[in-house]
Amino acid sequence: MKLDRSTDEEPDADAATAANDMDVLSLSQGEQTSAARVKFDLDLPSACADDLPLGPGTRTPEWNWKQRRLLPDHCAVQCVVARPGAPYAPAAALQATARKVRRRLEILRAAPRWQRAQTAGDQMDLDAWVRFQSEVDASLIHSDSPPVYMQRQRSERSLATLVLADLSLSTDAHANSSARVIDVIRDSLYVFGSALSGTGDAFEILGFSSVRRHNVRIQHIKGFHEAWSPTVQTRIGALKPGFYTRMGAAIRNATERLSVRPERQRLLLVLTDGKPNDLDVYEGRYGLEDTRHAIQEARNAGISPFCVTIDREAHQYLPMLFGIQGYALVRRPQDLVRQLTQAWASLAK
Repeated sequence: MKLDRSTDEEPDADAATAANDMDVLSLSQGEQTSAARVKFDLDLPSACADDLPLGPGTRTPEWNWKQRRLLPDHCAVQCVVARPGAPYAPAAALQATARKVRRRLEILRAAPRWQRAQTAGDQMDLDAWVRFQSEVDASLIHSDSPPVYMQRQRSERSLATLVLADLSLSTDAHANSSARVIDVIRDSLYVFGSALSGTGDAFEILGFSSVRRHNVRIQHIKGFHEAWSPTVQTRIGALKPGFYTRMGAAIRNATERLSVRPERQRLLLVLTDGKPNDLDVYEGRYGLEDTRHAIQEARNAGISPFCVTIDREAHQYLPMLFGIQGYALVRRPQDLVRQLTQAWASLAK
């Protein structure tokens, strides 16, 4: 902040004596401002007040769109687990919603699914029929019993889901007159986690925030190896907003976690309230380009990314990142749980 004051911040104990000894006093405004010499970072707590001490972290690359290259080991990802707090006690209405959504997903799990490209079935598979006719028109070798039907069959699903929630400082804003964005996210994670635990599918829940590239925090909420338990629910209740949104590094970390999973289908659900940003160059197009590159890396790894957002301006940048069909905009915060469940149900086919 530029202030009209002397550049010497330290008081001189002998200033009065020195002034009395001078015949002429000259006052002038210095050219150097205090902001040029002193910089504060009010977002970082002191080491003694921080929730968890940070180590060297896991190095991850970042895409520099100006240089058109991937910068190796550019970011440091810190995985932290919140200290145990008070037991999470969701409201009775929220528990009822969780039971309702859980029953809905259990029904979807048990329902038979359409198997495409079958030699016999209940309905015609139009996509398979078009491919078959193209082969016929091109005089390609084809079978006398073409696989152009669909049949409903019960099959064992192989699915892993990772939910990546934005915990940046912007979630401290009020979503409506009665709740903040972080409160809506916390309730959504509780309901969605309770519902997924009833399907038997593997899932993991993480939160993320950042302060520049050397401090990208991944908040561990529930791992693939953990059961849905009061401990996990306590971690959800202890979630707090803070810092910024370096989304590209968080998505790359989630991609690494999903890439080692043995399931055939792997989903990455990103829950956010705004565009990628950070204190350094990760503003504007730089952050958007890096996030888009990270999403493409996830798709190349066989992962299906999808974003659920409550940002009303999301249509200006999310089609660039996730594609036109790759995101859902929640216009009312209370609809976040429904949109998140609907997105999962449509992807987990």
